[in-house]
Amino acid sequence: MNKPEGRIFFGSEACETMHHYFDSCFASGRMIFILVDENSRKCCLPILLSNCDLNQYKFTMIEIQSGEKNKTLETVAFIWEQLTIGGADRKSVLINLGGGVLCDMGGFAASCYNRGIETVNIPTTLLAMVDAAVGGKTGFDFITYKNHIGSFYQPSGIFVFEEFLKTLEIRQIEAGLAEVIKYGFISDQSLLEKLYGSKTETLSFNELIQICIHAKIEITTIDPNEQGLRKILNFGHTIGHAIESFALNREIDILHGEAVAVGLLCELWLSVKYKSLDSNVLNDYILFYHYHFSHLTYVFENANEIIDRMMLDKKNSSGLLKFVLINKPGEPIWDEVITNDGVKECLEFYNTLKI
Repeated sequence: MNKPEGRIFFGSEACETMHHYFDSCFASGRMIFILVDENSRKCCLPILLSNCDLNQYKFTMIEIQSGEKNKTLETVAFIWEQLTIGGADRKSVLINLGGGVLCDMGGFAASCYNRGIETVNIPTTLLAMVDAAVGGKTGFDFITYKNHIGSFYQPSGIFVFEEFLKTLEIRQIEAGLAEVIKYGFISDQSLLEKLYGSKTETLSFNELIQICIHAKIEITTIDPNEQGLRKILNFGHTIGHAIESFALNREIDILHGEAVAVGLLCELWLSVKYKSLDSNVLNDYILFYHYHFSHLTYVFENANEIIDRMMLDKKNSSGLLKFVLINKPGEPIWDEVITNDGVKECLEFYNTLKI
């Protein structure tokens, strides 16, 4: 496989290309390391090896613990340690087989090891397939701040196997829908029509995944290092990351997509209040939110701490809270400054919706 930044492969093409990739690495003496967690090792690695006919090839497996609480420097250091013990050199490749947490950490570890080794993403969750595995953002959480340390480092390829979705609990699928619908607001509003009123089990995930990946590739190709347009991908994340960071610090169980789902609701409310967004767009999303997600009672109760955590978010500067807002679906605006009082108002509005 060449070094095609962000090349995406699906289904049977992914299997065939992955087989050829292993064969090429084996023929040239390149060492392959596969990063897994306990879930992807048990549920997804056997599928990958069987479907792509890889059992005859030698590789070294590195296993880490799953979950946001383990997205730490200590885990990244463990990956480096295992690469070193395994004899990885600059020609070695690290394959990241897992969800967003694993792809983020594996990508960062690869970006630094021997000043950068090749890495490949094989996302195993819906959220990772539509967002985390694509675009080259890597990193880990630091002193409970979400993705506080990271780098931009493109994988040489991304392999998407929809079959992995069958291994997930429904909660993981629902969390991934938050990132899917985000693209409906910032890029392709046809996603809103596909998601609203549809039961999760009836959705065409292959179609949804390809729409989202196409949108992200288009955006990140124009702005790979988030100097302008790429910032629209943060819609819902200014508040979402702060909620996730707060929950992480309090050891509250929350998935990234669940926090982003709240962030989307709040930032849609801000778009109605401060921009020209039709309130019906917000109301439709509220119905979607109540159908797929549970209300987080602690959000408004801890508004001040959540705002404090927003202040340290890398998207903000000079003590100003900066948001992505939308005038209408498909028309986002980035770097919109909102006051603390405005943020408290949207969190208070979220609080009124509890049922």
